[in-house]
Amino acid sequence: MNKKGNVRHRLRVLLYALMRKTRFFKGSPQQFLRMTLDSFIAQLNLNQDLPFLLVAVFVGLITGYVAVLFHESILFISSILFSGRSPSAVPDFGSLHDMLVLPLLPAVGGLLVGLYNAFVVKEKPEHGLASVIKAVAQKNGMIGRRQWIHKTVTSVISIGTGGGGGREAPIAQVGAALGSSLAQKLNFTAGRTRSLLGCGAAAGLASVFNAPLGGVMFAVEVILGDFSVHTFSPIVVAAVVGTVLSRSYLGASPTFQVPEYSLMSNMEFALYFLLGVFAGLSAVLFIRTFYAIEEFFQRFQKRFGIPFWAMPAIGGLLCGLLCLWLPALYGFSYEVIERALNGEVSWQNMVGVYILKPVVAALTVGSGGSGGMFAPAMKMGAMLGGMFGHAVNTIFPGMTAASGAYALVGMGALTAGIMRAPLTVILILFEITGQYEIVLPIMFAAVTASLVARLGYRHTMETYVLEKEGVKVGFGIALSIAGNISVRDVMRKNFIRFTDVTRVEKILDVFHHTPESNFFVMTEDGRFVGMIRLEEMSILLGDEPLSGLIADDVVKKDVPVLSDTAKLDEALKLFELSDYTVLPVVDPESGRLLGIVKQDEAFSYYRKQMNMYSADRTESSVV
Repeated sequence: MNKKGNVRHRLRVLLYALMRKTRFFKGSPQQFLRMTLDSFIAQLNLNQDLPFLLVAVFVGLITGYVAVLFHESILFISSILFSGRSPSAVPDFGSLHDMLVLPLLPAVGGLLVGLYNAFVVKEKPEHGLASVIKAVAQKNGMIGRRQWIHKTVTSVISIGTGGGGGREAPIAQVGAALGSSLAQKLNFTAGRTRSLLGCGAAAGLASVFNAPLGGVMFAVEVILGDFSVHTFSPIVVAAVVGTVLSRSYLGASPTFQVPEYSLMSNMEFALYFLLGVFAGLSAVLFIRTFYAIEEFFQRFQKRFGIPFWAMPAIGGLLCGLLCLWLPALYGFSYEVIERALNGEVSWQNMVGVYILKPVVAALTVGSGGSGGMFAPAMKMGAMLGGMFGHAVNTIFPGMTAASGAYALVGMGALTAGIMRAPLTVILILFEITGQYEIVLPIMFAAVTASLVARLGYRHTMETYVLEKEGVKVGFGIALSIAGNISVRDVMRKNFIRFTDVTRVEKILDVFHHTPESNFFVMTEDGRFVGMIRLEEMSILLGDEPLSGLIADDVVKKDVPVLSDTAKLDEALKLFELSDYTVLPVVDPESGRLLGIVKQDEAFSYYRKQMNMYSADRTESSVV
């Protein structure tokens, strides 16, 4: 059959199928259309590799367009409200407009965001990137289908009106939500849904930063933790498409225009190492400051009964007052970063931005507003590097690079310390500056900062809030599987138990007639007392007389126990740290013995879940 005849045959089969459905279908026309569309999508079988790449291209295109709209909308709103005012301009303290209107703009933006969340979204906003990582870890990559619209609206309003957050993380979240929504619409598998979410996140970040390599690494290192080929390939495609589209509208030049820097001497590596240490400590300061302010807002709201929609307005007002004094703190402009990279920022401004940037970011986002932490971290890091550069230029004149080189390295190092993602930051910094000579110092300082920050504080910006919600995420989402499995899933209730007053003769009789070697002792009302293991049984089997002994005389009481609310990862850690092969599961309130977890069964169940996850990721490769 020729190609033309084959097409006619397929059309006849499709029409025949439709006629059969219309003959017996009793629902509404909308339901019939939905059913037909689902059937058509199933026939396309987009889970295959090549069709899936085409879907990734589509995600890159859509995300690229949204990123351009996002970027231009923020600039449009800020240019109107701030009348083209330069963030480096000193406010006129004799002007009624400057003293009254400027501080109120972020407050009005916060109020609009709060009202939108309360009456349109109808829920409090989740943390940006943390909510995306949580969706990957616990929800198979599924994000609310309208979430990308809500995040776009609230972020544009919040940042455009002078909020202290950045625009990179929100557009990455918007892209992730777009990818997830499309995957759900096309009935993709869980593995493909996660991959498409990563495609959207990569395309979003790549588009707004003009950094496709950085966008790809961000998706696989921070969001997915998955470097497999089946995940990597579509993410690369989406990031490239998104970047090409954004370049056609926003230009192809690097984000920051900086002079060429070079390494003056190998001695500078010692200075860059020291800068990395300072950046790691500053990253810890940033994270702790942000969440201290956010938790203060939560206590303040609870104590005075303030509706959650009003909190962003309060945070916005405080942010506006600080930005009035130091306009470089506004989130819609990167001018202060570029000036620092060129060595043109005064000491007063560098110190002010370094100290206050995490504060205004927390006042905006921590109160319920919208924005990301990329730009705030970059601003704080650039100021740290600038100050460090000025100091070493004074101490070692003629032997060190210009202060702008240290500002560039500090910007990358502090961001890497906050995210604990040095590879992502190294690639982004290289792409947004076009500076190859500075890559080695950035690599050295970024890795140092990440290690120092990890030693100083175990949480990143994302994992802090995730662990508060009970979500444990390691490197790679597969490592978080055990943290999402309850011990109740592997707990068994059929085991040998005795009361604490059971006579030893009976215990020995049971031991001789069962293959089990671990017996559990409890009180008559069911409270856990301890275990009798093979070690204790060996004593009972000795030559000593046993008359009059009861279980309570021989039981081992200092036994590690598991709560019935514990996760499998806790059980696996206890098995590795102790010499127990069986652990009791106890109700933490009543102390009652509920069941037991065996080591071999726990590890077997974990391996089974890992195999299911791996099979789901590679399912499309064998379709």
